[in-house]
Amino acid sequence: MSAFRIMWLVVMFDLPTRTKKDRKRYHWLSKYLDGESYIRLQYSVYAKVFNSLGSANHGKRRLRDFVQTNIKRGNVRMLLFTDAQFGKMEIIVGESSAQEEIVQPSLFDF
Repeated sequence: MSAFRIMWLVVMFDLPTRTKKDRKRYHWLSKYLDGESYIRLQYSVYAKVFNSLGSANHGKRRLRDFVQTNIKRGNVRMLLFTDAQFGKMEIIVGESSAQEEIVQPSLFDF
């Protein structure tokens, strides 16, 4: 499988947390992403690997539907990358998360 067929969907969000209801919505989104097998790259930044553009687009639709139904305020963004593009990401300070170390090497075991 080519690194250009494998897709990464990165989700970034900034939601209000002032009220109890706001914090509940924030946790709903975090729990949804965890339940959908997204890995946490950074605080409020999650990513998921898909084996094709079609499955990535399906994942985008599912996420969009969840967010439009449950999140009323804040900012949620999605970016889609090929595996080759995602692999060019540089970590300037810090290191890869344990989840990244588990997922990333397995992509090239063909």
